Amino acid sequence: MLATLARFICAAYSPKGIYTKTFSELRLHLFCKHMAESDKLPPTLGALRQHVLRVHIQATVWGQASIALQDPQLDPLQNGYHKESDGQLKPTMTDALPAPKAIIEMVRCQCKTDCSSARCFCRTKNLSCTDLCQCGSECQNDEDTA
Repeated sequence: MLATLARFICAAYSPKGIYTKTFSELRLHLFCKHMAESDKLPPTLGALRQHVLRVHIQATVWGQASIALQDPQLDPLQNGYHKESDGQLKPTMTDALPAPKAIIEMVRCQCKTDCSSARCFCRTKNLSCTDLCQCGSECQNDEDTA
């Protein structure tokens, strides 16, 4: 089922005359041809998989809305959600790395402080720190403060 959905999404996002079989091929093509900004690219297969799991839970709930004694619900932790340290359930956005590991290691800082000094790799490259960086919540070089 996921393969069929992936083919459908590839067809929906592909420019006219371009035929790709995988999300990776399509995302690479769109990115290289500057045809889409990163927020307009199709989801990765890992993100699609997690979204489908969350939709399955919602469809199960809605499907039983008219039943007084519903069957036990699906376990959210096995269906696209994870538990935060404070105990709240949050959606798992993807089950795959956002980029190859070598690229991730190249574009993240290793700061242990607030990234306010010129020793911060991201700051010296005029980049905002991202979730991949190890600087944490005290960062002075994120999108909101940069």
